Amino acid sequence: MRLHQLPLILTSFTALFAQADVTLQLAIRKEQLEGDPKGAIALYEKAVAEAKADRATAAKALVRMAECYQKLGDVESRKIYEWVLRDYADQREPAKQAQIQLAALRPKGTANAGIVNRRVWTLPEGGDIFGSVSPDGRYLPYVNWRKFGDLYLHDLVTGNDRQLTTGGNDGKPGVGKSESQYAEEYAFSRDGKQLVYSWFRGDRYDLRIVNLDGQGLPQFRRILDNEDVDWIGPHDWSPDGKWIAVSLHRQDKSAQIGVVSAQDGTLRILKSVDWRGPTRMNFSADGRFVAYDLPASESGQQRDIFLIAVDGSRETGAVIHASNDQLLGWTPDGTRLLFLSDRTGSSGLWSQRIESGKPAGAAELVKTELAIAANMGITSSGTLYYWSHRPPGMDIHLGTFDMEKGDFVSPPVQLVQNFVGSNSSPDWSPDGKRVAWISRRGNGGSRVVVIGVRAMETGDVREVMPSPNFQLFWSLTWSADGKSFVGCGRDFKGRNGIFRIDAETGMSSLIMEGARASAYAVESPDGKSLYFPSQVSDGREVAVVKRDLRSGEESVLFQRANLERGAVVSPDGRHLLIHEVNEMRMPVAVVLIPTAGGGPRELMRATGTELASFFAWGVDGRSVVLRKRIGGKVERWRMPVDGGQPQKIAEMKPINGNNLRFHPDGKQMVFSVPAPRKPSEIWTLENFLPEPSSSK
Repeated sequence: MRLHQLPLILTSFTALFAQADVTLQLAIRKEQLEGDPKGAIALYEKAVAEAKADRATAAKALVRMAECYQKLGDVESRKIYEWVLRDYADQREPAKQAQIQLAALRPKGTANAGIVNRRVWTLPEGGDIFGSVSPDGRYLPYVNWRKFGDLYLHDLVTGNDRQLTTGGNDGKPGVGKSESQYAEEYAFSRDGKQLVYSWFRGDRYDLRIVNLDGQGLPQFRRILDNEDVDWIGPHDWSPDGKWIAVSLHRQDKSAQIGVVSAQDGTLRILKSVDWRGPTRMNFSADGRFVAYDLPASESGQQRDIFLIAVDGSRETGAVIHASNDQLLGWTPDGTRLLFLSDRTGSSGLWSQRIESGKPAGAAELVKTELAIAANMGITSSGTLYYWSHRPPGMDIHLGTFDMEKGDFVSPPVQLVQNFVGSNSSPDWSPDGKRVAWISRRGNGGSRVVVIGVRAMETGDVREVMPSPNFQLFWSLTWSADGKSFVGCGRDFKGRNGIFRIDAETGMSSLIMEGARASAYAVESPDGKSLYFPSQVSDGREVAVVKRDLRSGEESVLFQRANLERGAVVSPDGRHLLIHEVNEMRMPVAVVLIPTAGGGPRELMRATGTELASFFAWGVDGRSVVLRKRIGGKVERWRMPVDGGQPQKIAEMKPINGNNLRFHPDGKQMVFSVPAPRKPSEIWTLENFLPEPSSSK
């Protein structure tokens, strides 16, 4: 710097500081003389923005802004006081005032005195949570599927959203799976200034970091891109900001936990684990240990919590109990682990004291009856954030349908009364005496699949627990002999494929494995063949495959772009029906495919904005009932499969459901109905920790 420039620079700084101070005085006037705390808040925010290097003015403005929020009865004041203590601790007077106000906001007493449970935000439609809130509790990232999977940052104080990534294209018309890109898991650095997130690039995930300073779209820095890593999820940063705790899956289906260098992406593996991996990983306050939870067995819901040294020298069981224990994180003082446990019969919040990397004493109950769909971390002030999420659910209905009139004889009734909103994919047994369905239980890493079976004569319901169980499960049909089920999904060994599940014991075994088997499959009525759509390598065309269950030989019956993932076999086994879909995945044509080979033919094709879809097979398999939607009107047509003219039967009322399955008598129908949708909400639990001790 040249000497003659100094006066100009000093003048610029003086002007900058003066402007912030002027705005601060205007804000105080607005608050005290005009009695307008809302207007004052806007001016205080402006003063903070103008202050920049003037930390004294910024700290004063923040404290006064928090006081205005208190006058309005808004608990956002707590976050601002915490902000002052975290970032402006060098400003003694404002920091002291913030500390006094926080103490006043927190009721005195033991762990359960004055517990506050409140909703702080409702996610927008299409929003998804894959990580933690910022350490100060102000910012919350979310993946926006309405914006094709890009990552956004929500400010819980101002209500503003900031886009953090660009390039998301998930769900865009014309984008195949191999071309898809989107964000997933993420984690804040301890100072809240950086965010690490995983990014899917069509064939695998990489790890990226963005700096959150400033405004607008930040530039990312890729720190890990390993061809052998199929998936990776960041969980937490070390206190010194040098390491990131991660869980990952390899291409060979093995799973591991480790740490990644935030500087150069060096990956250090700490342990090989169960495919499901941890629901959470957190560094200890001194950075020497990582806490995590893991499944205790291959098929059950039990999880235990462990501590592993970052240098890999030792591992200790922190919470070992015959219950489902899921890690939530450390208390702010680093002396205890907080976790959810169902050991009392319902989900509750527990704590376990840790000394020198080992459990000390027995676990203690902090709060009963705490339902958390997804944990979003514990802030530096001891507030627990969690996601109260209810994914779009389904229920099973039963009705008697008159095919000639195109309507129900009487209103359908709900068939399954337990675990409402968790049941889908009903199917009749071949003899029509039983109905089976999928019931998805639990959440996060403790999610399991149960198959419900109802005897229609007695109404008795029994449950079949698959073993190994499933991470994901999306279709279920009875086998031809009624002794097993055929289902598609991903089991807890990480295998994608088509499975057979014994209807009595629940033992599951692979029929075939691999990405090409990750589709809806159906067994032929004679039990000799399996039919499934398989995506062709380029990702755009789908082949309908016939597989001989004895020899394993396969043949392609039909191949075309834009086919749906599921096919329906006729009762006599002679034909398959499959939908062709448009760019919005809506059915526009119904294609008939002979199972013995031969040319397929279209039974119906929609034009313009119409939709054409399959409704039901005739009991003899010689005719099929189709439906055409034209605006709000639905027409029903009967179509002979061996030739002949289609016959319009009647106009029918739309059925709000899917997976329609007719009883072998052609009269009773079971189907899935969407359960009432509940918005996804962000909640906090405050004042649940004991007062910190003043003595060490």
